[in-house]
Amino acid sequence: MFILLFVSCYKDATISVTNNIGNVSIGSISYGNIYIGYKSLLPGETASEIISDGRDGVKFPMSAQLQFYMISGKNKVFLKSKEIYTLNADQHLKIVIDNNTEVVNPMKTTTEMDLKIMDDDK
Repeated sequence: MFILLFVSCYKDATISVTNNIGNVSIGSISYGNIYIGYKSLLPGETASEIISDGRDGVKFPMSAQLQFYMISGKNKVFLKSKEIYTLNADQHLKIVIDNNTEVVNPMKTTTEMDLKIMDDDK
């Protein structure tokens, strides 16, 4: 009797994003083309996602900006992290979005693009 055994060679990694910005939520969070969680994060909340090279069609190491909407009441703005984060296979990448996170607004002109998330108190 001959038994054929297939072994999966897929590699996985985990990414988590924490919202540490006071008084705003962040939503539609993605790392490259991969969505992280499916709800908006209130201050202090974290969302995680397992990324698989087989299922998600990515190659490790992968590098991408974090993209999200910052939401305050009925107002929201689309932002991208200025930093490009690298994710390796078998890694757990933890990203914290806070008042010191440098972001760009791709909808603005190049002279208006660079931003830093700040508290109203400052």
